[in-house]
Amino acid sequence: MQHQQAIPLSPVAEGRVAAAAEFAETIIAPNARNWEATRTQPVEQLREVIRQFAGVAVPAELGGQGHNFSTLMRCYEELAARDLGFTCALAVHCNVTAGATRLPDPDLRSESVAALISGDSIGAFVLTEPDVGSDATAITTMATRQGDGFRLDGGKAWVTNGRNADYLLTFCQMDAAAGARGIACFALRRDQPGLRFSAPIEMIASHAMGTTDLDIDGVQAGPKQIAFDPGSAFPAAMSAINLARIGVAAMCNGALRGGLMTAVRYARQRKAFGRSIYDFQGIQFALAEAATQLEASRSLTFQAIYQLENGNDATVLAAHAKKFATATAFRNLSVCLQALGANGLKDEYGIHRQMSASRVCEFMDGTGEVQSLIVARALAAAESG
Repeated sequence: MQHQQAIPLSPVAEGRVAAAAEFAETIIAPNARNWEATRTQPVEQLREVIRQFAGVAVPAELGGQGHNFSTLMRCYEELAARDLGFTCALAVHCNVTAGATRLPDPDLRSESVAALISGDSIGAFVLTEPDVGSDATAITTMATRQGDGFRLDGGKAWVTNGRNADYLLTFCQMDAAAGARGIACFALRRDQPGLRFSAPIEMIASHAMGTTDLDIDGVQAGPKQIAFDPGSAFPAAMSAINLARIGVAAMCNGALRGGLMTAVRYARQRKAFGRSIYDFQGIQFALAEAATQLEASRSLTFQAIYQLENGNDATVLAAHAKKFATATAFRNLSVCLQALGANGLKDEYGIHRQMSASRVCEFMDGTGEVQSLIVARALAAAESG
């Protein structure tokens, strides 16, 4: 009997998905445990995965591979089956790359995309601030006009890839009275004076993300570094966050699939009371329920990305997918760990590492509560409309 799985609603480039699975087995699987133990962001491996996959959904006319976002999400699944943290570092870079493909300045667009898909640059999406949290409209990092350029001052928090990023899409307020309409986005370089990255943040997992804080102190930005003007920057950020939320869902789905396969393999080989423990219905039913939850999550994620890549508003579906997938992965990776008994606590199986990483994903791009708020507002609008 074949194990049937949910499939994307759009055709995907299966060759790219197969390449992601191979990368996961040959590069990520042998090294992920050590990356986490040493709290390392593996920069050379990150540049290599960028070279192979950052251009997957970039249009061919910009030098990319010209595939759809469904293909990219499937690549995330395969990579994250072996390590969520490392794949999150790639996904943030890909979100920056997607943003760069929409830059209105053609010279900045072509230069930025070329560097980002070649791995010459590692991207960071610099929006969150220490005292703002989920309210992105309330950012206080200021861009003040100075001559024909700008002076940037403020602080940013939770910068994924901050340890090694050299291309920074950085959101600043230019007119506090205008709120979201006053926010602009600058394409900054790591070597610009006034940018000071903290040491990598010690977290419960996912140290391959290379997450830092960032102080911005008197950074001089020229007019050519404006990526998105006020009025267009905040919608660009929200569009990027929708893609990011769906990407987080896809990665959590991949991590759960990896954990589930580890648990099934272990349970079939492990003997107790004279037979494989997989023969016990308690194990079978627990893992079968995890598989059902996984396929429900994958179906929801594929629906969200299908709507986004076809130009439809995917805000609510992205919120559903991100909220459901993170919770599903954390809860069911715990089920997978339980299937291994005490051996599930050992580093060699990696389930606890992935389970902790799925908890990190809960706080990326808006918590579950933020996603619930988006859904609740949509319900109210539907009822009143």
